Amino acid sequence: MVRFQHALSVPRNACLTAVFVLVVVEVERVRRLIDGLRRDRRMHPRHGLREYSQRVREVAAACEELIETESASVPSLARRAVDLVTTTLMYLHDSSGIVGDDLHALMAVHARACAAVPPDPKRLAAWLATLRLDGPGWPDFELRDYAAALGQKGRGELARIVDERTKTAQPEFGRTPFGIRILSEQLAELTGDVDRYVAVLAEDLYAASQYLKIATVFRNAGRASDAEKWAQRGLGIGNPIDQDKLRDLYVDLLFERGAADEALALRWQLFDQHPTASHYRDLRCTAERTGDWRGLRDEALKRLHHAAAKQPAFADHLVGVLLDEGEQDEAWRVTVDHPDDLPESRWQQLIDLRRPTHPKDVIEPWQRLIQHRLEASTDKYRYSKAITMLRRLRDAYRAIDYATGFETYLDDLRERHKRKTSFIAELDRLAAG
Repeated sequence: MVRFQHALSVPRNACLTAVFVLVVVEVERVRRLIDGLRRDRRMHPRHGLREYSQRVREVAAACEELIETESASVPSLARRAVDLVTTTLMYLHDSSGIVGDDLHALMAVHARACAAVPPDPKRLAAWLATLRLDGPGWPDFELRDYAAALGQKGRGELARIVDERTKTAQPEFGRTPFGIRILSEQLAELTGDVDRYVAVLAEDLYAASQYLKIATVFRNAGRASDAEKWAQRGLGIGNPIDQDKLRDLYVDLLFERGAADEALALRWQLFDQHPTASHYRDLRCTAERTGDWRGLRDEALKRLHHAAAKQPAFADHLVGVLLDEGEQDEAWRVTVDHPDDLPESRWQQLIDLRRPTHPKDVIEPWQRLIQHRLEASTDKYRYSKAITMLRRLRDAYRAIDYATGFETYLDDLRERHKRKTSFIAELDRLAAG
């Protein structure tokens, strides 16, 4: 009986050994992938961007898979990968942001790995502090993703580091350095104490984004009155994008309080001050929520027409609104009335919409756009773009059965631009085609 049990144990031990070997092999494979993230600084900054991006994604995917089989190895592996990519981005031209996005995803894998098998909390805190306070500005991360791994000990260590750095930090443009501010805010957020978190946020009310954070925190905590007060205080501060987000939140809070009339009045006030297409859409959205839009639409369009007549810069906004409202004929009329006040892209959009039903109307606008394009001396592709427009102009002439009119136009164009030999050569090819 003993011999029989011993015989059964041999395959089991062999199986465990095989699994262990496979895990070791996989860990080594991931290490080799990470080694491939090193990049020679002498390489041209624009070379191999997509290939490098693909390599980072492979490393992130491999680390993600390894969490399921050998989770204890992943925090250190992913951390090394993050460090290598962080350094590489200092010498890589990543204007598209694809490698930056890959690094962000890799950082998320590291956070998940730390949650599965927490590393030494003090060392983790020190590394996160170094990334935020001494790094080049990337990768970005949220402390809440590391809350479980840091624990009380890690958070305490991070708070200590931040306090020390705050004492010796030199102000940036009269404010506490960005990294210190962000870590202080996120540490306060982790306490779960709303008032403490708000107090830290309120130390630096530099933009609408800070007011948005505070109003959102109070709203999520069920303190709508405080949320509304802070949202109102922040209106008009900072960049327009953050202001729009804060205003949207403020409108939602007004609706939740039953003050729909105040919300609509706020939208009207802003639209009258800045009659743009985006503010028109905000007004429409709010009026639709109150059920008043049908009666207000004509008045809003009237005010936008008046703004465009008074300040031509608003003509493009008016055209965009009219197109959104399905008023294509009116949009075309406004466009014709403001030939020099609209961007080329808007003209092309209107021409594309107009040509199928009114091809004759688009001939003169096309000719004007072609002339503007040929005069754009800073655009090295101006000739090829002009030829593309000419092909579409030819289609318009053909649609009205007036091919000779196009030929006459080409002859005139050739005479006016005869010194542009490169363009004339392309023009000849077009005429022969």
